[in-house]
Amino acid sequence: MNATDGTGSGTVRERRKALLEREIKDKACTLFARKGFDGTSLTDIADAVGLSRAAIYYYFENKEALLEAIVTEVSERPVQTLLASRDTATDDPVAELRQAVRRQVVGTLERQVLMQMIAVTEAALPPALAARHIASKRRYLEDCRRIIRDGIRAGVFRPVDDRVAALAVIGMAAWTAQWYSPDRPPAAAELADIIGDMAVRTLEADRGEAPAASVEALLEGMRDQIARLERML
Repeated sequence: MNATDGTGSGTVRERRKALLEREIKDKACTLFARKGFDGTSLTDIADAVGLSRAAIYYYFENKEALLEAIVTEVSERPVQTLLASRDTATDDPVAELRQAVRRQVVGTLERQVLMQMIAVTEAALPPALAARHIASKRRYLEDCRRIIRDGIRAGVFRPVDDRVAALAVIGMAAWTAQWYSPDRPPAAAELADIIGDMAVRTLEADRGEAPAASVEALLEGMRDQIARLERML
C-alpha cells in the first residue's frame, strides 16, 4: 500500500468514526429526551445504535462525557448563530433582529430532538458544564438585547424593557422545538420567516402613536401573533 492509499484509508476511518459519533449522539438525545438522563443507561444507547456497551467506550469515556459533548454542541450553536448574523449585519436593527431570529429557528429545528433533550436534562447538568451552558445562553441574550437597544435608539423599536423583550423573542424561537411537526405545514424555512417577522412586528414602533409603550403591550402583541400562528397550524 502506498502513502496515498494509507492517507485515503485514514480519511475513510475518520469519516466513519465521525458518522458513528453523530449517530451515538443522536440516539442518546432521543433517549435522554424520552427517559431523562438518569433513566438512560449506556447499554440503552448502545442497543439503540447497534453496538456493544464496550464499543461505546471507544467514543465516549462514560455517559457524562457523552452528555457533555451534546450540551457543548448545543451551547455553541447560539453563539455561531450570532456570529453568522454579525457577518451579514447591516446598520438596520430590524433586519438584524429578523435574521437572528430566523437563524435561531432554523438551527433549533435542524436539531429538534437535541433541543428537546436539553429542556429535559438542563437542570441536572454537572456544575462545570452547566456554567458553560449558562454563559453561552447569557452571551446570546446580551447580543439580542443589544440589537433591541439599537432599534430603540434608532426609533424603529418601541421603548420597552430590552431584557424582557429579548427573553420573549428567544423563547418564542426556542419553543418551536417542542411543538413543531415536520409532517405538517408550514415548512421549517417558512416557519422561520414567520417567527422572524413576528419578533420584529411585536417590537416595531408605530409612527402614529406616542413613543411610550409598556412591556404588557409588547406581550399582548406577541400573544396576538402567536394566536395567528396557531390558527395557521
